[in-house]
Amino acid sequence: MRATSSRGLGLRLVAAFSLIALLCALAVAYYVSQARQQVGADYTALVTDVVRAQQDPAALRMTLDSLIDSQDRIHLEQIHALLWRIPRRIEGVRLQLRRSELVPESYGELLEELDHVESRLPALEASVDVAAEQGLDDQGSEAILALGMEVEEGLAWAYSELNELVHRASADQRQLMERLALAVAVLLLLLLLAIAAVMRMLFHLHRQRETMRLQSRTDELTALGNRRWLSEAAGEAFERRCRHGVPLSLMLLDLDHFKRINDAYGHPVGDAVLVAFSQTLERQVRRVDRVARMGGEEFAILMPDSELADAEALAERILRATRAMPLPGPAAEHRLTVSIGVVEAEEERSFDRLYSRADQLLYRAKADGRDRAVAGHAAPRPAAGGVAAYHDAGVAQEALSANTRR
Repeated sequence: MRATSSRGLGLRLVAAFSLIALLCALAVAYYVSQARQQVGADYTALVTDVVRAQQDPAALRMTLDSLIDSQDRIHLEQIHALLWRIPRRIEGVRLQLRRSELVPESYGELLEELDHVESRLPALEASVDVAAEQGLDDQGSEAILALGMEVEEGLAWAYSELNELVHRASADQRQLMERLALAVAVLLLLLLLAIAAVMRMLFHLHRQRETMRLQSRTDELTALGNRRWLSEAAGEAFERRCRHGVPLSLMLLDLDHFKRINDAYGHPVGDAVLVAFSQTLERQVRRVDRVARMGGEEFAILMPDSELADAEALAERILRATRAMPLPGPAAEHRLTVSIGVVEAEEERSFDRLYSRADQLLYRAKADGRDRAVAGHAAPRPAAGGVAAYHDAGVAQEALSANTRR
């Protein structure tokens, strides 16, 4: 009997665990990828607006410097264009800040500064309009320069602080997401370990159950199947015989004068003889045949797809192999023989009836002088007395076994 079910379960559990581990690895990789993309997306628009807005104070400073050097109307037009763009930049930054994950308290002061700058823009725009209509003089230039520098400094400071705040928040969020990704990976690893532990426990429980099941169906001494195992195998063989009409034969074997070996050499030597005989039987049978120890020195061979002639040929080979079998230890000079009863299933529907017929033929082999095989197709017909006469014959046969089956 081969314990293949545990190996098959182990392979299935390994395959399932490998699939789960692969899915967990893909989940972690997907989470990390999406987390990084999300972190970048959270601040990309805000950083872009801040960077663009930082160009406004620089452009305003450059225009004011040019206005000081040359009081040209083109510089007034440039300032006028900046005054149109700056409020829209401020509104865009304000909107992005509300949408961001930044705490309002962290940028409240910066918004106040931008609000102050925005409140100064109308005065600067009015000074630029007056200069454009009446001409640019020293007094007008100084007014524009004073208001322009105030706006430029407010914008430069607010945008610089905001840029630093956004980059710091982005770095903090990235670090947090990396920690979360690590935590997720650790949790998945713990989950995999838990699944592995459960699978290992299931595998060990299955092996223990299979071991107990095997022990309940296996002879401990010879490692052959026992009577229960042979009865289960016979049930399957009878079903196959009924379904496909294939032949089925049974052989019962009983070692001759085995008690003498135990009495002369001791039970350990007797056990070694039983083990050696079981190995001899396994070498003689086919792979599909089922060899079992029924108890004591009695063995049985169930032969699917075997007619009586095939079973008889196997019995002759076993007789010869048993006579030539060397015995272990101090029993080496002893010659072992076996008596065999062989039957082919005919009208039987159960293993017990087939076993009963084979048992009768085994008794006959014992009575006829042992070291032989007796085969038959059917049990002897009941005598004229009907069932009672057949029962009496059975009782007489049981009485004979007390003398012959030793």
